[in-house]
Amino acid sequence: MMKVAVIGLGKFGSAVARALARGGAEVLAVDTSDRLVEDVADEVSVAVAFDATDVANLKAYKVGSMDAVVVAMATNFEASVMVTMHCKTLGTKQVYAKALNAMQEGVLRRIGADSVVKPEQDMGMRLADHLLHDRVMEFVQLPEGFALRRVKVPAAWDGKSLAELNLLAAHRLNLVQILRRNPEGTGQDAETRIPLPGGKEVLHDGDRIDVIGPDKAVHRLD
Repeated sequence: MMKVAVIGLGKFGSAVARALARGGAEVLAVDTSDRLVEDVADEVSVAVAFDATDVANLKAYKVGSMDAVVVAMATNFEASVMVTMHCKTLGTKQVYAKALNAMQEGVLRRIGADSVVKPEQDMGMRLADHLLHDRVMEFVQLPEGFALRRVKVPAAWDGKSLAELNLLAAHRLNLVQILRRNPEGTGQDAETRIPLPGGKEVLHDGDRIDVIGPDKAVHRLD
């Protein structure tokens, strides 16, 4: 089981802690505020109020042996820097730190943060991508110029089999799965998932598909 400490339980930190716990991680949630700690106490493995800038407290809860630490206290940047440095010194495998701007990001990276998250900017970029590409349902950036997207089936593909479309040769795309409307289903059953479909599978108007390929090839579906 992955062990993760989330330090700072504002809106961002508490959301991360809850999501990790729901995903099966063993979560240590930390904040100086008793109220914020109590808010997540029933949803995580351990929730405790202490000053994370005191390295003795981090040692007491074995933060150095964690698989990852999320430092989510960007509004107190001095504290964020201290906690990030302490975690790296203690040997934490991965330290993810929240930043409010490029200056903070640069400092956190220089002192050893393995990854820096800017939630407001990241969400803004995702929203802009959605507005500019209204066919796109979800977007995940992959390494080396590749992307995974969930898109509506283009009208030109309606009624055609995957063998006819030959997406890899014609568009440099691999189709991962089809999500098809289920008229009799509700909630999670409203769509039928068809993972790794074969060449005989026919696409229909209203289907959504997950495709992976070079960024440019994926954007051509817009």
